[in-house]
Amino acid sequence: MKTHGNVIRLLRKNKSLSQEDVSTNTVARTTISKIERSNIIPTITTLEAIITKFDVTLDEFQYIRNDYQLSERDKIISDYLKLVSNTQTELVTDIIGRCDIYLCKHPNDRLLLDIKTILAASLHLVNDELEIAQELVRPVWTRLEKIDHFSLIEIRLVSNMLFYFPIDIIEKFVPRLLVMIDKYSALDKTLSPLKVALLINSSSIFMDIYPAITTKNLDIAINTAKEINRFDLLANAYYLQGVHTQKPELINKAKNIFYAIEKTDILAQLEKNYYLKLTPEFDF
Repeated sequence: MKTHGNVIRLLRKNKSLSQEDVSTNTVARTTISKIERSNIIPTITTLEAIITKFDVTLDEFQYIRNDYQLSERDKIISDYLKLVSNTQTELVTDIIGRCDIYLCKHPNDRLLLDIKTILAASLHLVNDELEIAQELVRPVWTRLEKIDHFSLIEIRLVSNMLFYFPIDIIEKFVPRLLVMIDKYSALDKTLSPLKVALLINSSSIFMDIYPAITTKNLDIAINTAKEINRFDLLANAYYLQGVHTQKPELINKAKNIFYAIEKTDILAQLEKNYYLKLTPEFDF
């Protein structure tokens, strides 16, 4: 890994800036010189003041320091965030194994421990072992549910555990998560699919309990899915809205999208889940 000074010098030269150009009221030119010669390591405050001049974020700076590669820890987190479903058992098992290797050297890394625990629970959920999954994640949940304002990663951790628990807990936390997602949406656009998934998953649970809220949430899910071009989520939301409002045209619209994007496995699961709701009224 490159030193802080090496990367600062590289970025400064790339921008054709002098040390004087980079200096600020709080960071003297002599300080920048010492950092570039690796005589001192900059504090976070100093580093932020300097790299702002290069239009670079802290995350990007660390990425450059690591020769334009993610660290193993960041790779694990990145792959965890890319998971679409807990049914991707091979990927889930792979990430768990990599967590184990990393945790051998860093046993107190709470985030990696949480990720490993949640993924292990998801494998039990796939096997319909809900109670085992709940017990595995309960310590993580107990700690996170006490937090007033979730960080980005905590939003994802809580979202991944939420539907393991009873309806009253889901009812309590979905609105809270949606508020936090909206607060962070300008910073992280990848939260939009998570928002749609939360709206869809909660609607499937609350459909018969809160019909008006379900209709509203699915409308939001449909509009958001269109905005972010997530046709799999769009089709899912259309299907649920069709079931909920008993409108065959929405079911057909969902089917056409699923066929077009070759996601008929999701359609098959939806048809299995909602067969009894559709059979009496629908004639396809």
